[in-house]
Amino acid sequence: MLYLTVHSNVITLGGMKHILLLSAVLLLGSQVVFAQLIDKPVATVKLSKFEVISVKQFRQQLEDLEERTKNKLSTNDRRKLLDLLINEMLITQDAAMENITVTQGEISSRIALARQTGGMGLNLNRELTEQEFKQLLRQSGLTWEEYVEQLEKAILQQKYVMQKKKAFFDKIAPPSESEIEDFYDANKTVFVAPDMVRFKHIYIDTRNLASADEKNKARTRAEEIYRELQNGASFDDLVVKYSDDKSSRYRGGDFGYLRRDDQARKQLLGKEFFETPFKLDVGQFSRVLQSNIGFHIIRVTEKIPFRLLALDNSIPPQNSSTVRDQISAQLLQQKQAEYYQQALLDLLDELKKKAEIRIFEENLSW
Repeated sequence: MLYLTVHSNVITLGGMKHILLLSAVLLLGSQVVFAQLIDKPVATVKLSKFEVISVKQFRQQLEDLEERTKNKLSTNDRRKLLDLLINEMLITQDAAMENITVTQGEISSRIALARQTGGMGLNLNRELTEQEFKQLLRQSGLTWEEYVEQLEKAILQQKYVMQKKKAFFDKIAPPSESEIEDFYDANKTVFVAPDMVRFKHIYIDTRNLASADEKNKARTRAEEIYRELQNGASFDDLVVKYSDDKSSRYRGGDFGYLRRDDQARKQLLGKEFFETPFKLDVGQFSRVLQSNIGFHIIRVTEKIPFRLLALDNSIPPQNSSTVRDQISAQLLQQKQAEYYQQALLDLLDELKKKAEIRIFEENLSW
């Protein structure tokens, strides 16, 4: 509840009529101030406590979502967004009553997993750096603070559902052999190992060089390193001595595996450089090559040819799990996702029956 306090001096007006007139003016003024301070509600929610979703709050959420998706939300979409916000409030309130919380360690672990998954998704053979991860978030329209806030809410919801419906999830059975085989038979063409090549490189970075003269000096430097290599210098020694790739300098310049179907890296490096490692033999080193990010001298260390994978084949390049393992894990994840969605809907249905929820439809349009 909001309390308004009016501070005044003792005023003599000379009659009851003037006092009543002043009271009416003060009351009218208080109502105007009160209306300005209290925003119109879109919805009110009460499970363990009374909360309001105001027009201002809802409009901000709506505009942020429209900005990220580049789409104007319809009235029906607005109603769905409001339902999500109400559901979030209900779970947050009930989780608090159940003493279910999220620790900073859980948030940090989830961020680390996201960076690892992101690096694998981009075929980097490493996790994303903090800077790279934040850059991807900015490109998606999220600030770091917004991401962490949304992540905390997501973890809280998952912990809440898993704890409240533990017995339900315990019923999930692993995929049967026939389910695995049926999935493989229906998706055989997906399970392939594309052409892959692994190489080491001596790298001269040109990303921060603006002038043609600076880039020419970088090329000259790379050519001088190449001559040392031709004269018998050790490739690994030259990597440590000259390479600008700090992440691989003390690993012999290992670039990792390059997949023939990796379009993201082809765009990053440039088509001409991207194709060259696939044309070299194992043990062979290249002349000075130019990519979109600098100059390289590479030596191929491994080549893996394209092939279809059988159920019990390991997944290349360096993976102990088989196609069967991957299918089993994928089918189990699908089942878990289906169970989770059903458990969430059941819990929300239970919460809505216990809660007091009021929606102000007239305030959903402006």
